[in-house]
Amino acid sequence: MNHSPDDETVARLVQQVFPGSTVQHIWTLSGGISAMMRAVAVQGVDGRSQTVVVRTHGQTAVADKEYHLLHILQGQGVKTAAPYLLDRSTGSLVLAYLPGEMNFAPANLDSHLCQMAAQLAQIHRLEIAPHDLSFLPEAGAGCDELGRERPSANPNFPCEQTIRQTTAAYKLPPSANKPSLLHGDFWPGNCLWRAGKLTAVIDWEDAILGDPLIDLAQSRSEIAWIFGPEAAELFTDQYRQQLPLDERHLPYRDLCAALRQIRLVGDDLAGFAAYFEGYSRTDITPTTIRQNLNTFIDNALGGLTH
Repeated sequence: MNHSPDDETVARLVQQVFPGSTVQHIWTLSGGISAMMRAVAVQGVDGRSQTVVVRTHGQTAVADKEYHLLHILQGQGVKTAAPYLLDRSTGSLVLAYLPGEMNFAPANLDSHLCQMAAQLAQIHRLEIAPHDLSFLPEAGAGCDELGRERPSANPNFPCEQTIRQTTAAYKLPPSANKPSLLHGDFWPGNCLWRAGKLTAVIDWEDAILGDPLIDLAQSRSEIAWIFGPEAAELFTDQYRQQLPLDERHLPYRDLCAALRQIRLVGDDLAGFAAYFEGYSRTDITPTTIRQNLNTFIDNALGGLTH
């Protein structure tokens, strides 16, 4: 586990990228969950000013993985930050700064979801064969969440045991979908926006290779409890217009994604909902989280065929 570097170390990392530059200001970016994000305003020797980001992970191996993947993604049509430097001693990356903020209360939800769907489809369409992605793990054929059973039942989601029993018993047929690069955590909190336009997809540390339905289902589950089940269906409709897939497995993948979501939200729905209060979403409450996610689960159970 790496400790977060102090401002002096952050300045040193940035000056490795821009020799002779002067660091003018360092500040913490809000919203970071899996890594500490700090913006750095720097003035180069030519007098020009710019901003970069220092992203510090908890583990050096994770930073290494993200650094190499971001290099590959440059010029591929995916909205990602260019990586300037990997510092293994602190588990930090120096990245180009992309303007934008997380937006959980878009003025135009349909446009918001359409842009997200188009970007996810773009990621899944990438031709991965020419690149060495052997550093990325491959998703298993089944449901990884079955190996992460909680010690006790979640009182907010009494259907959890039913989901586990159903997915464990389900005979998953071979997928016709070509394995793709998966973001691994493509949710509204990992998209940045400016003036209604998607400017960046961030947090690539969970990237894997596998059936694109895994990514799609995770996005659907997140969108369902944040924006409602109908929004998840709109997102999916837009995605399939960009990239038609064999969707026979989608209800199964939805249930796996729901198990992941139940694990992440845990028992403290109030604390989970409180995160969104600073993003103008006081309407997200324990009740709405429970209702929306349970509706998503019911739909998946209803769509599963044996």
